Amino acid sequence: MRHLLIPTAAAAVLFAAPAHADELQSRLLAGMQAARATAFAFQQTIVVETTGQARRTIVERYDPRRPVAERWTLVSVDGKAPTAKDIAKAREGKKKPGSYGDLADWFGTPARRVEAPAGYAAYHFDRLPAGELKIGNHDASADTAADVLVNTKSATPFVERVRFTSTKGFRMMLVASVKRIDSSSRYVAAPGIGIVPESFAMAMTGSMMGKSGELKTNVTFSGHQPVK
Repeated sequence: MRHLLIPTAAAAVLFAAPAHADELQSRLLAGMQAARATAFAFQQTIVVETTGQARRTIVERYDPRRPVAERWTLVSVDGKAPTAKDIAKAREGKKKPGSYGDLADWFGTPARRVEAPAGYAAYHFDRLPAGELKIGNHDASADTAADVLVNTKSATPFVERVRFTSTKGFRMMLVASVKRIDSSSRYVAAPGIGIVPESFAMAMTGSMMGKSGELKTNVTFSGHQPVK
């Protein structure tokens, strides 16, 4: 999602159009609904930085041609071959791969067209539908806005960047509080595959037991290969 300007919520109000799905939004939604996470294999590199802790770098590979339980492979941890403990931990909470199709879960909700650079269209969503953004046992969806940048220069328009920003802090487990969440996802057109994730970045600031800190997660996706 590399730093093309997306208007803030305030700018969105100034340039707002009626809150309903227009023709472009409907076309984009149809494209998302047709996307399949199992249409390609890829590698992802995850970098996690937490206040007061050492930086962590994890490399994983996903291949939908393998049996379901073996589709994710832990390649390395901090530049070294993973230990048996690393592998066991990685298998505990293994998730489904992210895809362009995930945007369909919320992209069809009411949005406003806002000002955008030449060759782009932009939408602002005041909030996400329930269940879309959960942090632990807290559902932050209603207090999270979304800004979307659409590449209209491509033969087939597609969402190039999505940014989520929290509009309200919250508490978790009595001893923790989250002040702000800011995440950004970028997508790119991959020959022979379609639209695929290129990167994801999230910064979460807050406090634990009275101590302030920040958690940053950056994910880059590479080596996309079509699967037939």
